[in-house]
Amino acid sequence: MTEIPDSREDSSAGGHGRGARRPDRAGKLRRRWYERTSVTLCVAAALIVIGFGFIHVITGVVSPYELPLDIVLKNRFGYRETWVRAQRIQVLPYAVATRKYPRGVKALQRAGYLPSGIEFEARVMAEQRENTQRWQAEFDVALGRSERRWQDQLQAPEQTPPPDPEDARAYNLRGVAFARQGDCQAAIAEFTRAVRRDPTCVDAFCNRALVYAALGNLGPAASDLAKVVEIRPTYVEAYVRQARLHAAINEHDEAISDLTRAIQIDPQYAEAYFQRSLVHYARGAYEEALDDARQIQSLHLPVPSGLLEALQAASGPDQVEALRSDSR
Repeated sequence: MTEIPDSREDSSAGGHGRGARRPDRAGKLRRRWYERTSVTLCVAAALIVIGFGFIHVITGVVSPYELPLDIVLKNRFGYRETWVRAQRIQVLPYAVATRKYPRGVKALQRAGYLPSGIEFEARVMAEQRENTQRWQAEFDVALGRSERRWQDQLQAPEQTPPPDPEDARAYNLRGVAFARQGDCQAAIAEFTRAVRRDPTCVDAFCNRALVYAALGNLGPAASDLAKVVEIRPTYVEAYVRQARLHAAINEHDEAISDLTRAIQIDPQYAEAYFQRSLVHYARGAYEEALDDARQIQSLHLPVPSGLLEALQAASGPDQVEALRSDSR
């Protein structure tokens, strides 16, 4: 006799079968969602990474939309200088800026945050001259020196003319008198007669260099100071003066060489460290400028606050903040 299966058992078994499949289906849905989400996130990340190859992100500016950064399209795809720090570039001379940040400069110029070429160079050089004069005055105060005219630096140790009017010292004294009266050409003529009479007359060479510099003839002035250090190799002040002339005509390597020589002769000569820091700053060598600032502080002298602010803008706040804390 054929047995008829109990329909309740089948339905119960069927019910258990369907119930067993539900967790499997939910797990598959979760895995599928994770897979789709992962793919989407990976694609989005890849698009973002690729997108940075097409743009410059400029920081340190206020964009036309009042945002604290701006975005400029690159000339060509690549990841060099994607992040452009405007404040670091804007304080550099044009030649230094274009050498260190060629694409960043172009991006700033395309966005209108920097003028181009000659205008940029002229603006930065004018700012540097103004800043240097201000920092020099501040440092002179720290050294206890009052501001002196170039005429006050003329060297005339003997107030009484020697008996021989053709003596080199007599020519030098007459040259000093002419220079103080404002007759620079007559002064140069007298100093020239002095060095012809005595080719080792350091005072006359120094004085003629001062007059040349006052007239803007920096090349002849530097040549006279070179003669001074040739005659008197340990004359520290002459090296510093010569360095300032080289720096004024952008001969930075020569200026640093002069100042390094001065420091070798007198490691306690703060003015040489200060001038070398200025030259390093002008050429964009901020680490070296900071090293010289530390040397000034080691001599228990303050570094001009404006110079510290400029170095902070150019190289970042961390190291300069350390200098500030050391000076307190």
